[in-house]
Amino acid sequence: MTTVVPIGSGDGTDTRSARRRAPRQERSRERITTILDVTAALVDAIDPDLVTTTLIAERAGISVGSIYTYFEDRSAVFDAVVERSITVLYDTVGQARAGGTGLPWIDGCFAVVDCLVEHYRTQPGFRRLWFSPHLSPVMIDAMRRSDEMQAHRLVEQLHDRGIRLESPDPVSVMRMYVGIIDKGLELAFRADPNGEPSAIAETKQVIRHYLEAYMRPIDEGDRR
Repeated sequence: MTTVVPIGSGDGTDTRSARRRAPRQERSRERITTILDVTAALVDAIDPDLVTTTLIAERAGISVGSIYTYFEDRSAVFDAVVERSITVLYDTVGQARAGGTGLPWIDGCFAVVDCLVEHYRTQPGFRRLWFSPHLSPVMIDAMRRSDEMQAHRLVEQLHDRGIRLESPDPVSVMRMYVGIIDKGLELAFRADPNGEPSAIAETKQVIRHYLEAYMRPIDEGDRR
């Protein structure tokens, strides 16, 4: 599974497709919110394998047909729960970025890790779906494309902060950075629903040592 770890950007990739029908009326938007709230709560309470559209409809007080009015299948509902949570995450990361202006680069990286940790802990349904096999190929492909976009932007953002990556392929360095955080937090949250503290700490140390091997200050004469 991919993850979202921007240092300085809250932009993401829109994962919506024809599998989810956009609501046009307020009543429809409210019904979709109810469906997603109920689904997220069920996912946290029981194994996602046991969460069916019939159960979602029963808990939401609607017909199964109402779910299929807006979603192609159960997987599309799960995708929408994750998509909604990621939107919240972008906002949170943006706030952390704004509050970290002027801090050393590693503190900015750690702030993003902390945002992700808090997100996994608190966002209904997100953690269990993120580490499950239930997300659709559409969602997974979109997030991989988002990771690639972020890798390119991270190189640019570091340059703007006066840092270059001493590598023939700086983007590949940032791809690995994204992957390290992704895998480190996966290990932390598979072991403990609140995030195993030592795994989180080790993830931070790994990204520190990894990036320090590549990061060099840009000479003022080389800035453009």
